[in-house]
Amino acid sequence: MNPINSKQNQRLARVVEQRVGNGPSDMVAGWQSMLVELLDRMKAFLKPGATVTFQQMMSEEIKFFERLSQAVAVPQSAVAFYLPPSVRHQMMGGGPGELDASEIHDSGVLVASRQQDHGIVVNALFAHPPFTPAVDVYDLGQFVAGYQYESIAACRAELGEILLRHLAGPPDHPSTH
Repeated sequence: MNPINSKQNQRLARVVEQRVGNGPSDMVAGWQSMLVELLDRMKAFLKPGATVTFQQMMSEEIKFFERLSQAVAVPQSAVAFYLPPSVRHQMMGGGPGELDASEIHDSGVLVASRQQDHGIVVNALFAHPPFTPAVDVYDLGQFVAGYQYESIAACRAELGEILLRHLAGPPDHPSTH
């Protein structure tokens, strides 16, 4: 084993332990539950093997979504949606068109799960510096994997593989829906 990778893996394990501890956690379960609720609300629009989004978006968000859709393959067993910052802003009580560019700290998020089973949820945040683009994976209220990237492009480049790794094939546990 490469000692550099071993040291990096140990550091990442400490970060995960500090964030949520080992095993299921109420904080993670609550976050996953909120993501599942969003997936349920989007159910009528979700399509297996595709990423969907909202009709009303800012022009930069449309361009980002187009690049994301072209770069990230969603497994046929999974569904995904892109939540742009402007829609998230409105969901949090802000009005349309009120989002100031200085308030935007990311290019949105992608939320994905298996089509009929939300036991595993993948959540990608396309953060702008000084924040870190990252992908988190939750399994029945437990944080099971976390990936951090130097750039949004690097995050986007690996996201399809992460979705395949965690969401392809049948679920390992009983359905949550």
